[in-house]
Amino acid sequence: MQKIADSILSAPELAIQVMAGKSGEELYLHSLNVSLLSMMVARDLKLPIEVVSALGVGALLHDIGLKEVPDKILLKTEALTPAERNYLELHPQFGVDYGKRMNLPADVLGIIGEHHEMFDGSGYPAKLKGEKIGLLARIVAIANYYDELCNPSAIADALTPHEALSLMFAKLRSKFDPNLLKVFIRCMGVYPPGTIVQLSNGALGMVTTVNTSKPMKPTVMVYNADAPKAMSMYLDLDVESEINIAKAIRPAQVPREVYLYLSPRKWTCYYFDSVANTHTGNKS
Repeated sequence: MQKIADSILSAPELAIQVMAGKSGEELYLHSLNVSLLSMMVARDLKLPIEVVSALGVGALLHDIGLKEVPDKILLKTEALTPAERNYLELHPQFGVDYGKRMNLPADVLGIIGEHHEMFDGSGYPAKLKGEKIGLLARIVAIANYYDELCNPSAIADALTPHEALSLMFAKLRSKFDPNLLKVFIRCMGVYPPGTIVQLSNGALGMVTTVNTSKPMKPTVMVYNADAPKAMSMYLDLDVESEINIAKAIRPAQVPREVYLYLSPRKWTCYYFDSVANTHTGNKS
């Protein structure tokens, strides 16, 4: 994890790229997403590498306590009963117990135990509020909430990355450290990777890569009915300066064949690269 943290911190400019994950790897991909997104925020905050490394480990293991929650609760499609909800909300403490047996350091245990605590005190399991929640756990709480909105267990409930950020900022901002939420949104960009957009020339596309230093100038994969997805065209809006994004579009508002061409589903996941090493080939 320290090597990953070092590569993220040392890159002069960082690119966030979207790709497709395989169904059945959801818990692993969620943990990886949360870890990488959390370290992205830490990079912006200029936290020391040893702190970022601990953050990455804690974020990667944040849901380890779910091992103690029965599948009949985790896989239940209808609403949980109060008893089931209460048991599920014990998983941070279960995770801390696991972590102690693994001799994990205190800052990692803090992330595992507090990743569902909310800044307004509405979280669990301890109803901690404000800065009583550790800094690293506050970072992970944002990344975790965002990824759960984009990648819920019921795919029909998934929000686009753009919708998820808009919801968190417009209606749920009291739940998160306001300064950290601003950093997260700034790093992800107005149009995060995975957002379907209409360009100023009328073309439809999906944002595939965001340079965190130029979030308004992402790379977009363009829909072309005459070209297979493997040969799709990518536009770097930092280079194609005469073209810009006109608006974000909900998946339900585009024809199904367009959505299937553009969408990274089944699972939206992220990886990072130095801008100098980024290329615009198809990642799906």
